[in-house]
Amino acid sequence: MLLHPGESILRSAYAVEDGPREAPTGRGPGVLYLTNRRVVFESHVSRGVVRDFVGGREARILLDASLHDLRNVSVRRGHLGRPRLLLELPQGRPTFDVLAPEEWANAIAEARREVPPVGSAGSVTVRTIEREVVKIRCRFCGQLSNEVNGRCPSCGAPL
Repeated sequence: MLLHPGESILRSAYAVEDGPREAPTGRGPGVLYLTNRRVVFESHVSRGVVRDFVGGREARILLDASLHDLRNVSVRRGHLGRPRLLLELPQGRPTFDVLAPEEWANAIAEARREVPPVGSAGSVTVRTIEREVVKIRCRFCGQLSNEVNGRCPSCGAPL
């Protein structure tokens, strides 16, 4: 996973995305990341044990959602099995089987509180201060010096 400038990882853990069996990206293991700006779920493409060992594993990002895009974060408890982390996004509701989903929900809520509002990023102003420096040549020694100097720094003659 590549981080954007100013972005840092707050949490990461092994997770399994639950989804319909017919979905192309659903029901797969991977790593769930929480940064100070987004939530990312990254899964590794299986290419075989030997290729993974020699050439590394190719990763694909199945979920990359900004914290601003999250509508709600909750923990779903079923009658059987462990509780699941549920993220409500505009494009769907992925659920993840992750250890300590309550802690993940609290960490995401805390990160969302600390994210600046969308409009505040553009309020940064940049000021440029320009100063013109004029050099003049000394009549006596030929040395260049600033116009504001009263005397030549080389020979001391008045400019």
